[in-house]
Amino acid sequence: MSELSFAELGLDPAVLEAVSAIGYENPTPIQAQCIPALLAGKHLLGVAQTGTGKTAAFALPLLSRIDASISEPQILVLAPTRELAIQVAEAFTSYAAKYRNFHVLPIYGGQDFYPQIKGLKRGAQVIVGTPGRMLDHLRKGTLRLGNLKALVLDEADEMLRMGFIDDVEAILAKTPENCQRALFSATMPPQIKKVAQTYLSDAVEVKIESETRTVERISQFVLPVYAERKLDALTRILEVEPIEAAIIFVRTKAETTLLAEKLSARGHAVAPLNGDLNQRQREQTVEDLKRGKKDIIVATDVAARGLDVPRITHVINYDVPYDTEAYIHRVGRTGRAGRTGKAILLVTPRERSWLRTLERATNSPMVAYELPSPVELKKMREEQFESQLLGFAEDKKLAKSMALLDEIAERNEMDIAMVAGALACWMEAMQPGSLPLEQPEALPVVSASAPARRDRKGGGRSGEFRKGPQKGGYKGRGGPGGAGARGKPPGKGGKPAGKRPPRQSDAKR
Repeated sequence: MSELSFAELGLDPAVLEAVSAIGYENPTPIQAQCIPALLAGKHLLGVAQTGTGKTAAFALPLLSRIDASISEPQILVLAPTRELAIQVAEAFTSYAAKYRNFHVLPIYGGQDFYPQIKGLKRGAQVIVGTPGRMLDHLRKGTLRLGNLKALVLDEADEMLRMGFIDDVEAILAKTPENCQRALFSATMPPQIKKVAQTYLSDAVEVKIESETRTVERISQFVLPVYAERKLDALTRILEVEPIEAAIIFVRTKAETTLLAEKLSARGHAVAPLNGDLNQRQREQTVEDLKRGKKDIIVATDVAARGLDVPRITHVINYDVPYDTEAYIHRVGRTGRAGRTGKAILLVTPRERSWLRTLERATNSPMVAYELPSPVELKKMREEQFESQLLGFAEDKKLAKSMALLDEIAERNEMDIAMVAGALACWMEAMQPGSLPLEQPEALPVVSASAPARRDRKGGGRSGEFRKGPQKGGYKGRGGPGGAGARGKPPGKGGKPAGKRPPRQSDAKR
């Protein structure tokens, strides 16, 4: 990770304020290299894997160069799928939160033309969409590019693979000659090189190497879950896993405090770890974890850098990491000093394709994590309760306690078994809050590696998460209203749910 701060990169103050409000701490390597070049108005050719923070790498500098008072398209972003288009539009909305009268419009296939035409007539400074639908609007004359300042091709090699390259070139040919252009691609096949040579002359090249590494001694699991049920899933995991100590990773500083408070209310010994804590507070938090005063730390990537606590048995990725290096760093907090460890990743429907990238980076497949069934959970809770009772059977104070119970039973004319039953109920009520025995309805049970299907209408994909035996369920559409409205930054729990990683956009960085 780069040690630069966003404030040192020369971003517009309004953009910088929004970035700070979201909770981003430091730019990723691709952001540190791309932002200065794009702020200078140069063409840019970026070669980097999915999830390295590309969205913020182009969105932040391009937003810093627009004229927010002009309600006409100034930035055009082409994405291969409607899910990615929605995700990028949401990121732009969050980064431009401090601009007044600012609009972002996602347009993609599979949606009626009327609301899109209405949005274009109303005016939007940023248009994000799939190539086919974007070209349709250009041909209809409903999308005009006379004031366009910048065009971005995101995941160009994916657009080539999906057969959109001709549409992309047709759109590029309609952009003004003085339009700034940026192309991002994980690979650089000949046809993409040709596009770059034709439309991005003298472009600054940024290449982020993605190192493939093996994560040894760490068992990796993935649990597909809807964003609004992530806390339920985490609560169940903490109940059933034999955790000695755990670190839970989230994307923002604000989320560390919020999640720590929710877990504390459920009876867990937990503390947040983020960049807002001073050095003494951070050292004390780590020391509490080492000594067993705290069993769970909720942290950001930056705050947990270099954290070495041997008793950490579990790493839980509550939010998907920004890039593969961040993931490797995260899971490396367990399995230390020759010990084994367990890493569990929670993924929302639209983040599922990111799993293949992580598996390549770690050279290790992820296993589907299975929550216990109600029957198994009931048996597990009974065994834990029995174990706790037997633990007290050897306590030196047992005789005194038995005498006290005999007195209570005699004084209240109760059978001793009834007193023991009441005591058991009281003990159960004192346990940390847990979910009902029933399996949470929204937790999907499909394989995380199931392929996403192509959406014939929009050229996108809709990676389905099915609920149990039903055939409905989440279709990966980004929720009602798309990304045109302001609101929560990407990656927060709510609708639209779960972004594709992390790019910082995708939340949320």
